[in-house]
Amino acid sequence: MAEPRHDQRRKTPQVIGLVLAAGQSRRFGSDKRLASFNGQTLLAATAARLAPHVTAMAVMLRHGEPIEPFGLPFEAHIMHAPSSPIGMGTSLATAVSGLLASTEPRHLQCEALALMLGDMPEVRDETLSALMVHASGDIIVRPSHQGRAGHPVVFGRSFWPALAELDGDEGARSLLKRHALQVVTLDTSDPGILTDIDTPKDLSSLQ
Repeated sequence: MAEPRHDQRRKTPQVIGLVLAAGQSRRFGSDKRLASFNGQTLLAATAARLAPHVTAMAVMLRHGEPIEPFGLPFEAHIMHAPSSPIGMGTSLATAVSGLLASTEPRHLQCEALALMLGDMPEVRDETLSALMVHASGDIIVRPSHQGRAGHPVVFGRSFWPALAELDGDEGARSLLKRHALQVVTLDTSDPGILTDIDTPKDLSSLQ
């Protein structure tokens, strides 16, 4: 598989994309990550939106899962969630802990982490480009649409140790509140930052 293509103008700062895809899809009724979206799996379609805008990609899967069924069109650093049931906070902490411990040169060089959920294939390229342009090691950048904050959220490397300490199902919400002065919000016209897919009806409405 080919590596993601990267625009050389966006090499500074370098950003690693992290796609969380270890959830159980309970509301969907089946594994939504494998659902078809425009000729790809939903996970592949989502990750492929982010890949051209970052230096490297990482994907968090369920415990012991192989990556091949998801058909990612690029190489990615694959991590696995613990075997016991976990919430988003724990999943994120596990992934970031792995990146902090990584000796991969591209990971060591990254100044920020773009956190993407595995069921958000509608985020626009211009939104992702704007987020990466504003990324920095000591701020958090997130998009907003009509007053509502969405994903992906770009965390400067100085926040990674705090991400690695998260627990439970809250995700990074508490960290964002705690560091509100370091959060930069980009207003966008992009509803895709809010469009996640919880049910088959949600998916069919996008196709």
